[in-house]
Amino acid sequence: MSIEQRLTQIRRESSSDAPGDPERFRRVALTETEMMSQGEAIRATLEANAAPLAAIGRDLADRTIRRIVTVGCGDSWISGHGVRPAIEEALGAPCEPIEAFDFATYGLGAIDAETVVIGLSSSGKTEPVIDGLTGAADRGAYTIALSNTLGSPLMEQCPGALHIRATRGGWPTQSSTAAMALMLAMAAAVRTAKGHDATALTDALAALPDQVDAVARAHYESARAVAKTLARADLILMTGAGPFYAPAEFGTAKLRELAPIHAYAFPLEEYHHYRSQKAGDPMFIVAGDAASHTRAVETAVMSRGVDGFCVAIVPEGESEIAELADVAWHLPKVAQETAPIVYSVPLHLFGYHAAVERDALGLGAPRLGVPA
Repeated sequence: MSIEQRLTQIRRESSSDAPGDPERFRRVALTETEMMSQGEAIRATLEANAAPLAAIGRDLADRTIRRIVTVGCGDSWISGHGVRPAIEEALGAPCEPIEAFDFATYGLGAIDAETVVIGLSSSGKTEPVIDGLTGAADRGAYTIALSNTLGSPLMEQCPGALHIRATRGGWPTQSSTAAMALMLAMAAAVRTAKGHDATALTDALAALPDQVDAVARAHYESARAVAKTLARADLILMTGAGPFYAPAEFGTAKLRELAPIHAYAFPLEEYHHYRSQKAGDPMFIVAGDAASHTRAVETAVMSRGVDGFCVAIVPEGESEIAELADVAWHLPKVAQETAPIVYSVPLHLFGYHAAVERDALGLGAPRLGVPA
């Protein structure tokens, strides 16, 4: 088989990086529609899964749990980072997000009946997720599957799979945020079944749909303005700590998919262990909590020191990072469990607008030449 034949066989994405590619921009347009209706998807998902979540809560309340693993590919994998603290607190065990291929290929050896494995595949066809969940179930683990797609192999092969009431005609936005909300609701269901107070988390989830939509409306134009400023950038960096690493990863994924340009995310601390940012490089700092604030301030100081361009996403009232940044987006104060979902929204918006602004300039993917 030739390289060309193998490439055709392997390639799954029908769009290209060419300027104005019609298939890519069909999906860009769908992404806008989906990202502006995330609240509805979250609300519908939580309402539809109340009964199965209560059953999962009862199953897990008295189960001995030594370890929790969340598995997925792409945004489905990153979703686990955003909800990890809440799941650990509810289930009383360490939670580790693992990329699905790595888990299915290398991670099943340590799985046993004291493990809970949560697998997410939007399409329901992602083979490593299916392989990981079925392999974990064979080893006695308690497995939970989540998917947007009824009738998909994942939903058929994993009894009790939870249905995410979101669409993904564009690149992932609501399919990820609704999945994260569903996993938080699972944590609340476990707390309730254990006889613990889950009121704060359930109240936060009830408020979340309106909060997400309000942030999308409030930051639509500010995201467009920054996209105009950075439209010619071929590289964008994003960083955040703990659960706020998830919004940073989502943001770079949207840029790679929609824009399409080079974009990379890394944990906040890692910025200080490499000379990651060069003069002129744009970087977004997602700093949504008090725990990471001091290191985020130091990151903003370093960004200014290397003559980078810094966009900070911070809570209302924050001034120390905002005064150091070139642009600051202030978001409403929300519950710590749901904050990573809310902080993802402006970065979805930015990815969309970056694609539109680059297309207006006739720009596709950057081409880096190989030195002679």
